[in-house]
Amino acid sequence: MKKIVLLCLSLLVIAADSVYAQQIANEKIVIGVVWVPALNSEVYAVDEQRFNNLDLLKIFLQKQHAGSVVVWDPGCVRIGDKPLLSDATELDEFKRFVEKMRMKFVEFPSG
Repeated sequence: MKKIVLLCLSLLVIAADSVYAQQIANEKIVIGVVWVPALNSEVYAVDEQRFNNLDLLKIFLQKQHAGSVVVWDPGCVRIGDKPLLSDATELDEFKRFVEKMRMKFVEFPSG
């Protein structure tokens, strides 16, 4: 009887771990662009965090869970000449970086 109880408890723990791992893997990371008047420039934004350049954003993403969904949602209003990640080559390179991190990349084009 004890073996059956231990087996059931073990299966319950494994199932709970599996659900938790799935929740982590489905994390959604939405990257936007915000204007920072003090810097007189646009920066990348994830929730309340701000990143002045693409390298800092990549460092942040390297710390996230594989299986996460990275959403690029720059919005459509721009201040200045060039939106961040507006060059097709630059965006393709960023997409490859995200996929190399075993995350899914989703783009909401601005416009």
